[in-house]
Amino acid sequence: MTAPIFSKVDTWINRILSYPGIEKEVLAQKKINWLASVSVTSMILVITLSYHLIFPQLRILIWYGLFLTIVFTQGIIYPIIFHQTSRWLLFIDQTLVALATFAAILLLGGIPWSGGLIIVGFALIFFSLNFKRKGHSVAIYIIYVITVVLAGILNPLLSVPPEMTPEVNISLFVVNVLWISGFAMVFVLSFISQRVRVEQMETIRIKELDEARTNLYTNITHEFRTPLTIITGMNDLMRTDPEHWLDEGSETIDRNTGILLNLVNQMLDLAKLDAGAMPVRMIRSDINLYIRYIVEIFHSVAASSGISLNYYSTVDSAVIDYDPEKLMQIISNLVSNALKFTSSPGRIDIHTVLTEGETYEIRVADTGTGISEDFLPYVFDRFSRADTGGRQQNGGSGLGLALTRELVILLGGTISVESIYGSGTEFTVLLPVTHMAEVQEGPGLHDLKGRMSHFTRKRPEREVKTEMIQQGVKERPMLIIVEDNEDVVRYLTTMFEDDYDVIVAFNGEEGISKAREYIPDIILSDIMMPVVDGIRMLEVIKNDLRTSHIPVVLLTARADIASRLEGFERGADAYVSKPFNREELKAQIRSLIAQRRKLQERYAVIEHLVLPEDKTFLYEDKFMKQVREIMISNLSNDALDIQHICNDLNLSRTQLYRKFRSLTNMTITKYLRTLRLHKAKNLLSGKQVTVAEAAYKTGFRNVSHFSRTFTMEFGINPSDLIR
Repeated sequence: MTAPIFSKVDTWINRILSYPGIEKEVLAQKKINWLASVSVTSMILVITLSYHLIFPQLRILIWYGLFLTIVFTQGIIYPIIFHQTSRWLLFIDQTLVALATFAAILLLGGIPWSGGLIIVGFALIFFSLNFKRKGHSVAIYIIYVITVVLAGILNPLLSVPPEMTPEVNISLFVVNVLWISGFAMVFVLSFISQRVRVEQMETIRIKELDEARTNLYTNITHEFRTPLTIITGMNDLMRTDPEHWLDEGSETIDRNTGILLNLVNQMLDLAKLDAGAMPVRMIRSDINLYIRYIVEIFHSVAASSGISLNYYSTVDSAVIDYDPEKLMQIISNLVSNALKFTSSPGRIDIHTVLTEGETYEIRVADTGTGISEDFLPYVFDRFSRADTGGRQQNGGSGLGLALTRELVILLGGTISVESIYGSGTEFTVLLPVTHMAEVQEGPGLHDLKGRMSHFTRKRPEREVKTEMIQQGVKERPMLIIVEDNEDVVRYLTTMFEDDYDVIVAFNGEEGISKAREYIPDIILSDIMMPVVDGIRMLEVIKNDLRTSHIPVVLLTARADIASRLEGFERGADAYVSKPFNREELKAQIRSLIAQRRKLQERYAVIEHLVLPEDKTFLYEDKFMKQVREIMISNLSNDALDIQHICNDLNLSRTQLYRKFRSLTNMTITKYLRTLRLHKAKNLLSGKQVTVAEAAYKTGFRNVSHFSRTFTMEFGINPSDLIR
């Protein structure tokens, strides 16, 4: 009962003391100070009322207490109305306390006859510790010491008689000491609580910094290792078969070298921005013409992707101050980002507006996949990659938008984003308009083309083959590659397409769907992917009866021990780091497929109707048990067919065929026939049935056919078992 009451009180206090934008640490400190003010004011009021009841003749004490109550009440009301306590108001309040104490001591007959009011005043001055500027605290203590000294000097001169008897004086002294001790205890506990909270917040902050640093290193590793994997792989292919791979390999290496260089440049730029070492070099020129040049360079890339790229402006010319290098990076990052997530037929519009309020507005709007509402607040975070709901065409480091925001802030502007998931995204940049820089001619179209080459590299036209299944013939092992980077997909497909039927998925969601549809022999997957990552895909596959037996190899740039352990704990059969040796990866794949023979040996022993327990094969045993139970319960039914089993298991014929074949190395028809023959053999060995009865009980309607099949399986005639 008590806990809910305290919780409600705490909620109420937070509501009356908080204001929009207040930080948690500030609110916590403010709450401690406010509660201290409430405690002190309440204690003063209680003591004053007690004086009135116990010592009604001491009117000076009563008025002193009421005055202090009024003074300290300001510390309760002021933070609620004005959000925070004014330093000067607190200084004035403390000064009034000192002066009131001086007056009370003087009128009571001096320090020895004040009942310990000097201690009261000293304790109340403790509130000056709330001052952030310690000079204010020193000033308050000086004022108080001066007032006490003056009271001691002036009292003999004024000859003010004591107002209370020695007994009352001592009693009052004891009472004041007691309640001041209580106040001191509250103050100390509040101080300790504050220190503990500060230490806790610092611990949390350090932990968050460590996590951010770990994520930063992990993401950096991933972004470097992926292009390095492609470069080293293509280099091997070019050496092995230069005639076939020289042109495409050179183009791929050049493209991924540009990606690495751009990544390094972005990281260096962010480091300069963090250190405040990024210079701003403004010129005054036609910013509209400059942006038009930048957009023009992207036209060929957009056209090759079936995307309409358009530039509009409310004015023909806008001669204002701008930094050409920074503006080029801002516009290029926004346009390339729009191209990345816009499919054909699509549209990208760049609007510029020169407003009367001396701001220059740049809007980049696309008709792409949009950004999910949950991710939208983090779109400008470093190494964040938007969940677009589908395949990420060009990959991306997650640094482009973070760098864009920092550059906009450096130029004194703001950037915002609006997006409708599935419909498109619009980025808006607002830059201040000034006319203080030297008039110069801005960079021309020719100057920009070389500097922007890494933004405008065309993707290769080659399509990745995603399905190569032929039912009805003995197929090769089937491999599903789950990877969102097209260059990596092309390289891996080239590696395996001669020996495997290759299926491609571009994210974990597609990987799960295709694994259930095709039941492959093995899955090779990246971890860091949009929509559904590799770890989540692994969990789903390993916990699905249809796919639990499929070996999964995690191919990823996350090479740290923690990531490897996480992969193995979630059920990964192998963990390979990028960049990798192609022959080693091939050998790993072959080894895992060969290990499937253990399962085939386990389930091929049909005479063992009850499987021995083995937690390693928990899901596979569950599946085989379900299949065998369906078969055994329907052995006498000659109409039992594959479709009946598919319906009971909620599987398609293809799914059942491929899973069952991979587990037993037998077709389900052959397995059913063999199971029937073994059951018939057990019945005949007991000499309790005839050959015809054994045939009918195990689903054979033709006794002659049963006898021939039995003899072919066991090498003896069924009638020999009952003689």
